Amino acid sequence: MHLKPRQTGSEGLYGASERRRIQVIRPIRSASDDLVGGMRSLVQSAGMLRAMTVTRLKMRYRYSLLGWGWAVLQPVSLMVLYSVILQHLTSHGTESLPYPLFVFAGLTPWAFCSTAITTAAAGMLNYRPLMATVYFPREIVPISFVVASLIDFVIAVLVLLAMMAYYSIPISITVLLIFPVVGVLVVLVIAICLLISSIQVRIRDINVVLPLALQVLVFTAPIVYPASAVPTAVQSLYWLNPFAILIHSFREAAVGGGVPAAGDLFYCAVVAVASFLIAYLVFKRIEPTIVDDM
Repeated sequence: MHLKPRQTGSEGLYGASERRRIQVIRPIRSASDDLVGGMRSLVQSAGMLRAMTVTRLKMRYRYSLLGWGWAVLQPVSLMVLYSVILQHLTSHGTESLPYPLFVFAGLTPWAFCSTAITTAAAGMLNYRPLMATVYFPREIVPISFVVASLIDFVIAVLVLLAMMAYYSIPISITVLLIFPVVGVLVVLVIAICLLISSIQVRIRDINVVLPLALQVLVFTAPIVYPASAVPTAVQSLYWLNPFAILIHSFREAAVGGGVPAAGDLFYCAVVAVASFLIAYLVFKRIEPTIVDDM
């Protein structure tokens, strides 16, 4: 009988270590589990979302001289700038409205989008110490920035109504139609904020690219020019942009006294919901490693 010699000492230990396979066991989650479970936990954490939003609002203008005046200064300053430079170039098609009012009606929803996306992208990095200490649904962070930006939007709408009174533009009952338009816009912006926050965790170039991207996107929607100025050859492609439809619909309902096309709003709603579902699932997939990746 021949016996195999027994390995002893460090050689035997290292050999066993090298042969040992490490197996990581993780729970198997489907997309529906992420979606349903995530939405359930988000609803249960509504109190924290509210508290984080209130904290964000208190800290935003805490040590500034103008305070909440900054919520109005951005769209008003852009309105003045565009009115001085572009009024004579793009006034065709806006004769029914004074050009400053026309521009401000487009800047009001766009300023909300721009502020929410910009602040939400940087907000994930600022909340790392809290996320490393306490567990809560991480999507609350970008969503809280969107909700906080809605307060600035409400203030801008009040200024818009005051401008309508100044220019003797009657406030029509169609102004109530801005609520479904804004509702779709909020869902779309939340989707973008979730997706950008997911990318921002691992790719920090987002903070550099985002201001440039927003400056370009402002000219892809009828904000400083009427939709009639868009060349016929690109009309079909132009109206695939949900931001173009929503900003045009907001202006039409708020100051134009018109009724937005139901088909256009339905298209934007489908795009917004689909974008939210995709962005939410992407965010939930990276959520377990967000703190480690920051």
